[in-house]
Amino acid sequence: MTEKWATTFFLLVPPAGRFMLKDDITELINNSANELGYMVYECSLDIRGDNSRINVKIDSLDGIKHSDCTAYSGRLSQKIDDAALLPNYFLEVSSPGLKRKLKTIEDFARFMNLPAKVVFDINDNRKTLKGNIIKADDGMISMLTDKGETDIPFVNIVRANLDY
Repeated sequence: MTEKWATTFFLLVPPAGRFMLKDDITELINNSANELGYMVYECSLDIRGDNSRINVKIDSLDGIKHSDCTAYSGRLSQKIDDAALLPNYFLEVSSPGLKRKLKTIEDFARFMNLPAKVVFDINDNRKTLKGNIIKADDGMISMLTDKGETDIPFVNIVRANLDY
């Protein structure tokens, strides 16, 4: 007698409302920033009922001051409360900071002549370079160090940040 085993697969999917809730909060985060003239540099949401946490880093071409964080925090809190999306939450609003990540070639261009730390791969070797950004265009970043100028293809950059 041949026995047959049934195979059952379970797919664990968070409740649909949880995804929609994150989408709703993300929309409020972006709308609040746009209304006040800020950009959302980074955000993270940890939705856990009464222990939910929202972290938002805002940015502006003019930089971010404490008063900017206060204004944005007030606007976003009011929108979340008005929408009654969360019963209780912790909201943290900050700037990207002095050691901010450089994510795009536009970030490198924006922070021209400032000190940066760049980790990159070249010929199967990982290298770290500290110096000032002196050029950022055509897919290439140029850094000036004590040893001279070094060109780094943007696609080879693993991570980079300002290095004050």
